[in-house]
Amino acid sequence: MLGYTPTARQQEFHDADEFAVLIGGAAGGGKSKALTMEAIRACVRYPGIRVGAFRRTYGELKESLLAELAQVGYAGALGASWNGTEYELKFNNGSLLMFRYAESVKDASRRQGGQYQMLVFDELTLTPPDVVAFLESRLRSGRSDVPVLGVKAGTNPGGPGHGPVKARYVDATAYGTRVAVDDRGRTVRFIPSKLSDNPHVNREYADDLKALPEKLRRAFLEGDWDSFMGQAFAEWRHERHTVAPMALPAAWRRYAGIDWGYTAPWAVVWIAVDEDGRAWLYRELYATQVGEAEQARRILAAEEDREQVAVRYADDAMWATRGDAKPIADVYAENGCPLTEAGKGPGSRIAGWQRMHSYLAEAPACPHHRELGWETCPKLHVFTSCANFIRTVPALPHATTGNPEDIDTNAEDHLADAVRYAVINLGREARFHFPAPDPVAPALDPNATSSRPAPAVPSIGGFPILEGGSPWAL
Repeated sequence: MLGYTPTARQQEFHDADEFAVLIGGAAGGGKSKALTMEAIRACVRYPGIRVGAFRRTYGELKESLLAELAQVGYAGALGASWNGTEYELKFNNGSLLMFRYAESVKDASRRQGGQYQMLVFDELTLTPPDVVAFLESRLRSGRSDVPVLGVKAGTNPGGPGHGPVKARYVDATAYGTRVAVDDRGRTVRFIPSKLSDNPHVNREYADDLKALPEKLRRAFLEGDWDSFMGQAFAEWRHERHTVAPMALPAAWRRYAGIDWGYTAPWAVVWIAVDEDGRAWLYRELYATQVGEAEQARRILAAEEDREQVAVRYADDAMWATRGDAKPIADVYAENGCPLTEAGKGPGSRIAGWQRMHSYLAEAPACPHHRELGWETCPKLHVFTSCANFIRTVPALPHATTGNPEDIDTNAEDHLADAVRYAVINLGREARFHFPAPDPVAPALDPNATSSRPAPAVPSIGGFPILEGGSPWAL
C-alpha cells in the first residue's frame, strides 16, 4: 500500500487488535510511519470511520505525522483528498482522518460533539494525561457497521505523561511480554521498538543519538523506560534492582516505613537488612480511604506469624494533634502497632533522598547475584511483588521549583517517602555486617575470608551486631 513495506516490528503493530496498542521505546524505530499507515488503513477498511491523529502542538504535528502523510502523496493513490485548511484527509468511502494538536483539554475540546472510532497519538508521553483521558472519552460509534478500534500510539520515554504511559503499557504488560487488561476490561499491548529494528535508518542518525547526554541516549537510543530527563532516581534499572520474591533469613533485621494518607495514598514498606547492610524491600501496602485503626490492623495482618519487625518508622505528622481527635500514632498504638518518629527537620528530606541514592548504587555483588555471575549489584533489592513501588519511584521527577535536589511533591511520591523514612534511620539502629576482613586480605575482594577468630561481639541469629551503619549503604 502506497509503496510501504513494514518492518517486522511495524507489522507486529499493524497485526495487533487490542484496544490500546503502543509501539515505542527508542527513537528511529519507524513509529510515526507505522501510525500514519495504520490510520490510512483503518480509513480504507472501515467506510465512514472517523480517526483523530494527535500531537501536542501543531509544529510537532507538521514535523511528524503530516510529514509522513506528505511522503505517501496524501494517500491520493487511494482516492483520498487533502484539505490543507482543516488538516483533514477525506476518503471516497466517507472515512475521515483528522489531524489535530492538543496541548490542553481546552485544545482537545475545541470541536464539541466530535466523536472518534480510533485515536492515534504520536509521542504519547508528551501529551498531558488529562488530554489523553478526555479524548478517550470521545471514542464511540453511532453506527453498527463502524467499529470502535481504540487507541494506537507511539512514543519515546520521557515527558509529562511518562509515568502513566509506563504504568499502563510497559509495567502492566511486563515490558511487552504479555497482553494486559485494564480496570475497564479493555486489552492493552506494548510493542518495544528500537533503532536496530528499522533497517531504513542511516548511520549518521544513529551516531547522532549515540552522542546525546546519557539520559537522552538511554531513552532515545536504547528505549530505556527507566531513564528520562528530570528523573530523580536515574540509577534505577528494572533488571538490576528487582528480584523475584524469595524466603529471607529470619535473622535479618526488619524495618517498616509508613507514609500516612487517606485521600492521598497511604503507603507502607517492609525492608530486611542483610549481613552486609544491603536492603531488601520485600512487601508493600498501598491504598486510599483507609482509616487509621484499619491501617494498623492491615499492617499487623500483613506481617507474617513470628515475623519480628524491629522498628516501624513513620511520618512525624502522625503525632500531630487534631483538635479533639487523638494523634494518628496513638490510634496505631492502641491497635497494637507502635510507631517511631522518622525524624523530620531542616534538610531531612534532601538527606533522605541522598540516602536513597546511596542504596540504589552498585556495590560488590551479594551471594544471590554472585551465583548468577554478577560482579556487582545494587544495595537495594526490590521484590517484583512490590508493583506500586516499581511503578512510581522510577517515574518520580525532580522538583521544578525550590531545591532542585528535592522530589516534585505533586508526583506520586508516597512509597518513596515511606522508604525514605526507613533508610534515613537505618544507621541509628544496630546493623548486621560481616566482621572486618583480615588486613592481609585484598582490600577490595568481597569474598575475602579471615583466619583469625571472630571478635567477641553480641550477635543475633549468628550474625554480629555492630553499632553504626553499613560501610556501603551509609
